Amino acid sequence: MARGSQALKRFRSYVSFAADTFLFRRVRPYLMTLVINDKCNLDCFYCASKNTGRYDLDRAQVWAVLSAAYGRGHRALVITGGEPMLWCSDGAAIGDVLSYARELGFVDIAVFTNGTFPLDAESVTFIVSIDGTREAHNAIRANTYDAILEHVREANAPVVASITLSKASAEDLEDAIHEIAATGLFSRITFNLLTHNPDIVAKYGLTGNERLDVLDRLWRLKRQGYPIVLSKAAYRALRANDWKRPIRQIELYAGQRLFTCCRDVVNPDICRNCGYSGCVEIAQALRGRPSAIVELMKAR
Repeated sequence: MARGSQALKRFRSYVSFAADTFLFRRVRPYLMTLVINDKCNLDCFYCASKNTGRYDLDRAQVWAVLSAAYGRGHRALVITGGEPMLWCSDGAAIGDVLSYARELGFVDIAVFTNGTFPLDAESVTFIVSIDGTREAHNAIRANTYDAILEHVREANAPVVASITLSKASAEDLEDAIHEIAATGLFSRITFNLLTHNPDIVAKYGLTGNERLDVLDRLWRLKRQGYPIVLSKAAYRALRANDWKRPIRQIELYAGQRLFTCCRDVVNPDICRNCGYSGCVEIAQALRGRPSAIVELMKAR
């Protein structure tokens, strides 16, 4: 599809969703997250959904899930894993999934990847995990920093950096943001606070004043001009932890099950301390907060 035609289709989709949300007060799904596999070539300490086989989908399942999601109203899609670039089934690979999603009519498609494989798809946004400075990232992600940057440099599509903030990566946050921005390779920088079972968060994550401190540091970096995806509305909501969840406009499919918002919605201990900043940003945009709406529009 021509770039201009795709842009027009995207614009119409946004207008339709905004009218349903703010004018007619309808709740309709819009963002679909597909956990396509859990096969992964890395072994990050905080990841609980890798190489178990529980989330691996075959071609027929993927096509059926995407078709059903589009039929329910979804127009934005995030594909994640595991490592989705490793997915293959019945002769199909991740590029075929992206092509099918575009044929259905999805207007915004992102692939969340560890970046250790070539980023050779077009008409997609890649979200690549960079867990801190080169030193911190390499300690967590098996010395992959330089290889990832090379793949990002050769990418045919926009690439967003994503940091999972834990005790291991938060200490040198300012250095990490500076390093990532200085590469000039990433359109934006997004983040998640390590979100997991309470015992894992207590051991590896950020709690209490640690959590507030890292949010304040992120906001200062944002104010200094770094391209961090963080609106004023989302910053305040994350700090107060008072944003409304689950978000009914988001659905996630994993392990033969469809969840509203996130698979952690069934675990109150995890959900009440959610650190998925993208969800908070969306929640604030759905409340009509201008700063969050603008931030999401720039985040593509």
